[in-house]
Amino acid sequence: MADPFVELRGDVLREHVDIMDAVAQATPGASRMSVLRVIIEEWCEREIHRSTLVQRVARCNGNAAESGRNRDGRADR
Repeated sequence: MADPFVELRGDVLREHVDIMDAVAQATPGASRMSVLRVIIEEWCEREIHRSTLVQRVARCNGNAAESGRNRDGRADR
């Protein structure tokens, strides 16, 4: 199985890195990267949830003109 991790490089505000380092120091066995992985994982979960809700609403409301919709807002078929 291929390594699931990829290298990520870029500039980050010093203040943010300092906070991640402090959290890592306060968490047994944690590192800067493990803290960042948790942050990214939680962000991804929120984005997937948001996308799911948008997809659900868009599917229910559709994009047909109002004249081509039923009373419940769904497109006539």
